Amino acid sequence: MKVGNLTLTLALLFSVITYAQSTYSVSGEIVDANDEGIPFANVLLLTASDSTLVKGAITSDNGNYSIENVEEGDYYVQSTVLGYQSASSPSFQLSGDYRVPTLVLTEGESLDEVVVTAEKPLFTQKVDRLVINVESSIVSAGGSALEVLERSPGVIVNRQNNNISVVGKDGVVVMINGKTSYVPTSSIVQLLEGMSSDNIESIELITTPPANFDAEGNAGFINIVLKENPDLGLNGSYSFSGGYGRGETTSNNINFNYRKNKINLFGSYSFSLDKREQVFKTSREFVENDTLRGTNTRTDRDPRQRNHNARLGLDYQVSEKTIVGVLVNGFDNRWSMDAFNASFNSENGTPVSFVDIVNDEINQLKHFGANFNLKHNFQEEEFISFDVDYLFYEFDNPTNYANSFFDEDRVFLNTDFLRSGKETPITTWVGKVDYSKKISDDFKLEVGAKGTQSDFENDVSVDNLIEGVWLPDPTLTNKSNLNESILAGYAAADYTINEKTSVKVGMRYEYTDSKLDTDTQGTVVDREYGIWFPSVFLQRKITEDLGMNLSYSKRITRPTFNDLAPFVIFFDPQTFLSGNASLQPAISNTVKYDINYKSYFLSFQYTDQDESIANFQESIDEETGRLIFEAANLDYTRTFSIIAGIPVKIAPWWRTQNNVNYFRQQVRAFYNEVPIEQELGNFSANSTHSFKISDSFSAELSGFYNGPGFFGSARYEEVYGINIGLQKQFGEKWGTLRVSLNDALDSIEFNGGTDLPDQNIRTRNTFDFSNRTISVTYSRNFGNSKLKSSRNRETGSEAERRRVN
Repeated sequence: MKVGNLTLTLALLFSVITYAQSTYSVSGEIVDANDEGIPFANVLLLTASDSTLVKGAITSDNGNYSIENVEEGDYYVQSTVLGYQSASSPSFQLSGDYRVPTLVLTEGESLDEVVVTAEKPLFTQKVDRLVINVESSIVSAGGSALEVLERSPGVIVNRQNNNISVVGKDGVVVMINGKTSYVPTSSIVQLLEGMSSDNIESIELITTPPANFDAEGNAGFINIVLKENPDLGLNGSYSFSGGYGRGETTSNNINFNYRKNKINLFGSYSFSLDKREQVFKTSREFVENDTLRGTNTRTDRDPRQRNHNARLGLDYQVSEKTIVGVLVNGFDNRWSMDAFNASFNSENGTPVSFVDIVNDEINQLKHFGANFNLKHNFQEEEFISFDVDYLFYEFDNPTNYANSFFDEDRVFLNTDFLRSGKETPITTWVGKVDYSKKISDDFKLEVGAKGTQSDFENDVSVDNLIEGVWLPDPTLTNKSNLNESILAGYAAADYTINEKTSVKVGMRYEYTDSKLDTDTQGTVVDREYGIWFPSVFLQRKITEDLGMNLSYSKRITRPTFNDLAPFVIFFDPQTFLSGNASLQPAISNTVKYDINYKSYFLSFQYTDQDESIANFQESIDEETGRLIFEAANLDYTRTFSIIAGIPVKIAPWWRTQNNVNYFRQQVRAFYNEVPIEQELGNFSANSTHSFKISDSFSAELSGFYNGPGFFGSARYEEVYGINIGLQKQFGEKWGTLRVSLNDALDSIEFNGGTDLPDQNIRTRNTFDFSNRTISVTYSRNFGNSKLKSSRNRETGSEAERRRVN
């Protein structure tokens, strides 16, 4: 059945006109006054409107260059090389492959070194994504990828339930250099928190992915592009950062690249430590026998997060047309905590008992991954690529609790001891093949197939200390195993109707087979389903500065293993987090319309999702009075959003980037089988101001505001924050010093809960993960910084990255 479906899928896909983006090449020649080609000249492709760097290239031995995969637009080319004066071409409109008039460089004063720089804007809107150029932000220095996202337009990070939403939608898939990380959703926040922003070039928010992307993820993809260097010889960079808030923090990293002849060796290592304190507050009320019962808890957490992250890769040019590459990576993220929880139970507002809880917890996530890639170019604009990936994750989460009970007068009664453990090894194999061919100047075809096999184990134990002996709690102890396979095929094509209009349509089919077994309940999940995922893109260039994009895509959000598997994590004796084996996959349909004028952008998006999966949903067990947090299916979630990007140049030394977001969300859910409907409009904005004080000294001021919004059926209040940064450049040889003050007002905390009187539930929660932190970061490049490369080629990972650019 599986083979038949996949064969039928591929046969149909090959016959469908599908998605791929219109891209063209820009080529030319750089010569001297004697009309002889200049080798190793630096060539930059810049936008005509604001001189933003788009791509770069190096001339060959005879002075020729070619820049591939460039989108339609208005550009000009600039060239510089040692000992010559720079030269620029006239601006041109790119709507097909273009040959730039020959640039003649005249000899000038010989310089020891020429450094060509082109500053990228902090935010760039493309046809299907928003690009955050992390390198352009001063306040991002010394931080993490998660902190960058928290300041990004339309992004809300909820650290308590390990959730990231984009334009009001949950279900984000993380990619690194164009490759899916396959890290479980519940660990995405931990992964991003352990990734140093100093090692990141850009972050891309892809809200309407094309057909060659996995169909997983209602909110789309977050693609993290790490820094790479194409220079010949040995080169790289390093940075050191230290800071203090309510506890110290540090982030340090180094990356290198060695390129010679047919070999390219590259790698990176980062270490971070965060010991900043956190404060939680939770309360709940419900009526029982005409009595208003409540529980209030304050938790003071003393956490310590330590992260190691390493990456090493090798590419080898077998021949002019064939390249192979291997990449290994891994990390060890260890989060530990000592906490004191003060809790009391009340009746009609009067305390009737108290509980003091002392607990310690370790949450350690280890990962090892390996990739093999082979790419063969049959001819120009035709290639085939093979990838095989092995991924292993291991979670370990032991926790100890000492619960001391007191009566209404704070008289000590007794102490109970409890411990819990959670061990989860995850193994994933991925294989895929992609083929691409430009059939004509107007038509390009892509097809591919992919298979993923994952095995998860989840061993949960809860023990109580009774008369000096640890005894398991049979109601909360279990072992479960999930086997999941996903087979996929896609076809994608791009057709250029005329010089101003291109259309892209695509189709992807995914077949999923999932089975979850537990030692206590037997098989709790056994599902097989196949779904078609169409996508359509239309791009229209109206004038030289004005363009529009219209797109549609269908997506799926599958329940994660941690959401499905039975487990329990205690917050206090009456509050815990649990799994939900009855979760169903959610299907969403999204329509998006973008208008771009020069560097301004305006985006409209509507998403209709059935069976939405909402994490951290609250319910009260009326028999025990326990407050239970678990993932749950909503009936539907409908989201309409508007995002506007408004760059303003106030003065030659003062530039601003302003992003305004509005989304309105309608949610229908069930509580004790009773339908609940809620609707809320949310406004958010962020503004970044960049000040150029001198050629070597600059400053940045940024702020954000997120209005009230939903997390499932729970409603949370507004969040806002301000960040300040200063930067001093000491020249190419001596590096850069940055000082930043993040969360300057100490205002970033989440406040909210659920108020459903008809369903007899009212909760109030405060989660304060952030605090005012000052950081100092020093960074420096080393090795060969002159742009000189022996050849113009791409690795397997670069090809994967290019498909998402």
